[in-house]
Amino acid sequence: MAHPPPTKLWYLPNHRDALQAHMHFLHKLGNAKIEANYHAYYQTLIKDGTANGATSNAYLTSSNVSFKTKCILMKYRTGTLYNQKHAVLFKLSTSQTCPLCP
Repeated sequence: MAHPPPTKLWYLPNHRDALQAHMHFLHKLGNAKIEANYHAYYQTLIKDGTANGATSNAYLTSSNVSFKTKCILMKYRTGTLYNQKHAVLFKLSTSQTCPLCP
């Protein structure tokens, strides 16, 4: 019975930079749809320099913001917050019009 050839391993001289470059290049978007609006908005924020990472994500480490609120904010930012559009998509409603504020 033949043994498979050994896996070739290599070391990363600067672990952080080399690993970050490798992961960023190969796994940056994963299965993300780059034609979606959220991706375009994010790219605009990066190019314009209008996003301030220190303040825009400060709520994540704040002890004054509840976990439930953090979850809702993340859903809002990623476009996964349940709304009328999702209700129609999941066939729970037939109208795009909001029942609360038509």
